[in-house]
Amino acid sequence: MNLADIRAQLEDELTWRRDEMRLLGNVLPTLTSEPDRQRYRKALLVMLYAHYEGFCRSALSIYADAINKEHIACGEAVTCIAASSLASKFKDFENFERKSSLFKRLLPDDTQLHRFTRRAELLEVLGDIWTQQVDIPISDVVNTEANLWPIVLRKILYCLGFDHEAMKDFEGGIFHLLNWRNDIAHGTRRDGLEDHQFSDVENAAYGIMDELVRVVTEALAAEAFRKAPAAA
Repeated sequence: MNLADIRAQLEDELTWRRDEMRLLGNVLPTLTSEPDRQRYRKALLVMLYAHYEGFCRSALSIYADAINKEHIACGEAVTCIAASSLASKFKDFENFERKSSLFKRLLPDDTQLHRFTRRAELLEVLGDIWTQQVDIPISDVVNTEANLWPIVLRKILYCLGFDHEAMKDFEGGIFHLLNWRNDIAHGTRRDGLEDHQFSDVENAAYGIMDELVRVVTEALAAEAFRKAPAAA
């Protein structure tokens, strides 16, 4: 694993987004009236949300991709990484509509029997599951759901083995960012934003971006996705 290259990817992803926001923000002081500046801050907020969501998705995808490239077995991975990697197998097991081929024709509606056969099938492949290579389905796990609320980010962090409360200090500002962004998009917020209002959500968004760079690089450096060696 080339940690320097991964760190560079994260920094580049963050830098171009900051540069674009800075370029757009440079227009703000040229506006001569405060009402115009307040309206312009609405446009800045919508763009800020796009960069917040886009960066989170990119940074966490880079992390998941780096883990996949390590080619470790599910048995070597921490629980959440293994569970994310095996999502399709669990989904198949949890599919209550799937019926055993042995009894599909003779007893098609015997729910208890088909549940039992799924359990038996799972046990048959359980040994092989732990030797299967970790392959996190990135688009499924790193799913920002078009509205990256704090609870959605918590969910993604948990599925990738991070502390799901790692970003809690920024959640208040992100709630405002999402609410105002949606209100602007839906036309229910027509008034502009005060300088302190935009600064609050901007600090929260960049706080999460900076923190993600830190936790992703530290987790990869420490190989936090691997199980700790068993004590002798």
